[in-house]
Amino acid sequence: MNDLTRCLYEFVCEKRMGGLSEDKEYIEAVLGAEQQEKRVASYLSDDQRRDLRALMDTVAAQSDITCEHLFQAALALSRELNGMVRG
Repeated sequence: MNDLTRCLYEFVCEKRMGGLSEDKEYIEAVLGAEQQEKRVASYLSDDQRRDLRALMDTVAAQSDITCEHLFQAALALSRELNGMVRG
C-alpha cells in the first residue's frame, strides 16, 4: 500500500467507521469471541494460553491485511466508475 492509500485507509478507519462500535452484529461478534476465548482459555495451561493469544493475534493480523486489500480494491473500483461516468 503506498503512502497516499495508507493515509486514506487510516482516515477512513478513524473518521468514517465510528458507527461500527454501535453496530449490533459487530458488538455480538466481539462479545461472543471474548466469551469463547475465556471458555477455551480456562482449560489451558499458561503456555497454551500464550499460544492461543499468539494464534488470535495472527488471525487478527490476517484480517487486517484482508481489510486493507479490500479497501484498495474498493478504491480502484471507485476510480474505474468515476472514469466511466466522466468518459
